[in-house]
Amino acid sequence: MARIQVNLKIEATLVREVEKLVEQGYFRNKTEAFMEALRLLVRSYKAKELMEQIDSIREGTEGLPSVTKIIAEIHEEED
Repeated sequence: MARIQVNLKIEATLVREVEKLVEQGYFRNKTEAFMEALRLLVRSYKAKELMEQIDSIREGTEGLPSVTKIIAEIHEEED
């Protein structure tokens, strides 16, 4: 995957915390740590968007029969 260099100004305390994680062996270097942090951030926002879509789809379906309940009833009839 192609990489692009990005220059950022980051609080010194945050950089020191990341350096500690590198020293403790959680990451090979700061770049790896920051990339993982950004991946987690993006994943978090995508998950939030997905949950909002699911909630939007569910709205108004509370009165409809439960698919799980219907399937369970079918299996009970087969027994």
